[in-house]
Amino acid sequence: LSQHLKPGEKMPNIALLTLLVGRWVSAGNATLVKADAAHEAELSDDELPRQEREESAVVIRGVLVDLRAAVDAAYGPLALTKLGLSQAIPVDPSVLATTADAVHKNLNDADLKLPKPKRAGTKIDRKAFAEELAAEDALPKLKKALLDVAREDREKEQTQRAKYEAMEQNDVSFSGGAGWLSASCALAGLQDLAAKVRPSGRKPGQRQADDEEVVADEVPIQGP
Repeated sequence: LSQHLKPGEKMPNIALLTLLVGRWVSAGNATLVKADAAHEAELSDDELPRQEREESAVVIRGVLVDLRAAVDAAYGPLALTKLGLSQAIPVDPSVLATTADAVHKNLNDADLKLPKPKRAGTKIDRKAFAEELAAEDALPKLKKALLDVAREDREKEQTQRAKYEAMEQNDVSFSGGAGWLSASCALAGLQDLAAKVRPSGRKPGQRQADDEEVVADEVPIQGP
């Protein structure tokens, strides 16, 4: 381009501009890699609270199932309604925690009177069942695990959002930067180099050469 300079004009530092564009592309890719690593790390550290949620839910559900069967056998449907056990015991941990909390309060409510038992020898120990629900490895553990899982889900959404934003920015910088570099190389007559850095028109964030290699690998070999 130097032959097209007019008197008083200076040739711009194309080498530095090219280097800066390359740094811009690299910075976008580095941000994406970092965001992806942060998201993967966030996905891996929520296993424990989910495991504790499931374990405590099994304990709680077992207690409620046994309590429901005992109340039904001893007092009948009316007692189930009074204690909040008229419906089938839920499986979902969140609904299970709500049900268990209500049942626990009903069991401890001295003003809540159950019907006369069907048989004198089939009374239930409300206090014992309430204590079992309130045990450290039961309802308190389930409530804590639910809070922990909810927090992990929010954090996962944040890292996922950051990853998507980094991916979009990387696509912009890569396509724009690689396109500029490819066009500059082609303008300078460096066709081989231009082909190497030319961005893919189908897949943002990839080179056309890489995209073509993938397509070539996917094409089945035709027989004679």
